[in-house]
Amino acid sequence: MTNDITVEKLSNDSLIVSKDMPFLRTVTFGMGVNVGAADENPQNSGISHLIEHSVFKGTKNFSGHELKRIIESVGGVLNAFTSREYTLFYAKVPDFASCQAFDVLYDLVNVPTFPEKEIEVEKGVVIEEIAMYEDDPADLSGTNLLKALWGDETPYGRTIIGKAETVKNISIDDVKKFFKDHYISSNILLSIVGNLKSCDMNYIREKIEALQTGDFKGKIEEPIARPPKNVVIEKRDLKQVNVSIGIKTTKKSDKRSYPLAVITTILGGGMSSVLFEKLREEYGLVYSISSSNQSNRLGGYFTIDFSTSPNRVLNALEKIRNVLNEDMTKSSFLKAHMDYGKKRLKGKLLTSTESTFSTMFMMIDDQFTLRKIRGIDRVIESIENVTYEDVVETYKDFFLGKWTLSAVGPSGTVLDKLKAYEFEVNAKVGY
Repeated sequence: MTNDITVEKLSNDSLIVSKDMPFLRTVTFGMGVNVGAADENPQNSGISHLIEHSVFKGTKNFSGHELKRIIESVGGVLNAFTSREYTLFYAKVPDFASCQAFDVLYDLVNVPTFPEKEIEVEKGVVIEEIAMYEDDPADLSGTNLLKALWGDETPYGRTIIGKAETVKNISIDDVKKFFKDHYISSNILLSIVGNLKSCDMNYIREKIEALQTGDFKGKIEEPIARPPKNVVIEKRDLKQVNVSIGIKTTKKSDKRSYPLAVITTILGGGMSSVLFEKLREEYGLVYSISSSNQSNRLGGYFTIDFSTSPNRVLNALEKIRNVLNEDMTKSSFLKAHMDYGKKRLKGKLLTSTESTFSTMFMMIDDQFTLRKIRGIDRVIESIENVTYEDVVETYKDFFLGKWTLSAVGPSGTVLDKLKAYEFEVNAKVGY
């Protein structure tokens, strides 16, 4: 993939971003709306996600059944998700059904009908979804980590899905007003990837130009990390302790996001990563362990996640700390693993270009988090340019000090010790 991406800004401030892959017989559409959980407040937490569900209940031109059947009857895929900073509706269809797929997505973000009785039913579905996540110890551990890291009533600390009590109290008027305020042309980006010859671009431009306009200018404050603390939850019927440890990092536009990606890959990206090799292969303490760095428009965080038996969890944490305090601070170790980190990152990016969904998603995510679209060649060049010195300085900037810890495990075990446990990285990092 080269930088053969077309970006077109329309008169109503909507964007159309496209990449032609004429050798394909499919088209993937992504309709992104620049609104998510971070745009909410403690009283309406979960409304963005509820709207994402509710638009599928019917639009001006299609019933709820028709919206899905139009796509699925041709073997296509229709779905959506809500993130902290944006909502994405997407469809992948054979090229002969491109017009129908666009019409479905267009209606979802422009003219949903929000039938009140069905929205009440959907609120029940979302509340069941909340309960499902709360019953999942790994998800609960990760959610509690973010609450502890940012504050549980802040834009970056609140859950994306909301709380049962806030979702129950969202009225149909709340839904319609939030939709009208945020689903406006200047907040909407259409991404198209695939066989563009099958798309009537003049028709698409005309429709996008007709999206409702507005002047809503929401403001999200930059997240401020709270002092590190431990959050430990007991659940009776568990056999393992699920642990998430994390630190604040930085926003996606920060140049340090590239060395952060290399560090993340070295530590927990794949079965050849350092933490997997040490914790699973060498010590046999876990079945799986991973690390991730999530960079948003205004902030970011790094986490390490694993689960293990109660009698092994403290040992596992000590082994992780040894990796961060000792292995990652040795110049010979870092230099030996940088090639793996950079090559794996570049390889995963290049293989993702074979997926029209991945390409579409990368363009939308870039626009909403960076306010520009980089293209795969630009990203790979930035990864290649990461130096050993960049990695060392970035490690010193973010990884030293006390970390926030979240755990969910069986009662009557080692959890009391985890409540008082201090995870701290205090090594001297040099060249």
